[in-house]
Amino acid sequence: MSGDKSLTHMSVKEVLARWPQTARVFQKYSMACIGCVVAPYCTVATVAKDYDLPLEFFVSTLEAAIHDGEAIE
Repeated sequence: MSGDKSLTHMSVKEVLARWPQTARVFQKYSMACIGCVVAPYCTVATVAKDYDLPLEFFVSTLEAAIHDGEAIE
């Protein structure tokens, strides 16, 4: 993954904007992040903790979804 920020520290809004295919990951775990008004302020690490998902597992699932599609630059 390119960029100066690790996925863990990116906001949910940034992740969804750059890699729309990650929306299916948030949906799979019944996360209310898509369309949430606080998504710009929540990091991937924060939502993993809030939804009781192991961070490494959640990040690897997002990365798998990212690699399934193209990044929007």
